[in-house]
Amino acid sequence: MVELGSTSSPPRPVTVNGADEDAALAKSRFLTRKEVLQRRLRRVRQLTRCYRTHYWALMEELRSKYRNYSWTYGKSPFKEDHNNEGDNNNPNGVVTGVGGGDDIVRCRFSGCKTKAMAMTIYCHAHILSDSKQKLYQGCKAVAKNLPAGPSFCNKPVLKSVVPAACPTHLQFGERCLARALRRAGLGNAIPNNRKPTVKFHLVVSEFVHQIQKKRKLALKETALKVETE
Repeated sequence: MVELGSTSSPPRPVTVNGADEDAALAKSRFLTRKEVLQRRLRRVRQLTRCYRTHYWALMEELRSKYRNYSWTYGKSPFKEDHNNEGDNNNPNGVVTGVGGGDDIVRCRFSGCKTKAMAMTIYCHAHILSDSKQKLYQGCKAVAKNLPAGPSFCNKPVLKSVVPAACPTHLQFGERCLARALRRAGLGNAIPNNRKPTVKFHLVVSEFVHQIQKKRKLALKETALKVETE
């Protein structure tokens, strides 16, 4: 077992707490229930401390990398945009920072002068223009209802976000849900901390109702197709 006290220091071996006692009981054929539980509890507690130390070491490393990422690809106070306007016509989209710093890649989207994200040539607002990216998808919220069909927001959001909505439409959906719950007589079911307080049996009942409704619609469509044939 190895404990990581920090990301810079090399890992050092950790001795198991109560190793002398375990060595004394190693030759025993049977152990009492109390002895087994005490040994497991002692090892779990030590393992928890190792995991906690490792977790905070990773958090410090994450903060450091996020700081470097923001400094490189964000708005640095030592890199003025107006000094680099003449270089924005570079066909490769590469702009050299003031003072001979690292090269900055500008967004390839037409008319956009924002710095590109790491490992890509587009900024966050235009990341969906990159056909090779696999992390982002467009917001699925309907922005306008046009005669030709609904127009979606399509702002970039991570694919892991459920529902696939940008922060603006997510808050709007929560407000609509809160109004619907108040109309149903459930009161303020979504407080400021955004943790729903609706009783579990009400949620299950609503889900069952929705599933039954979808099944009935599917059966009707199947029956209509059979009659038509």
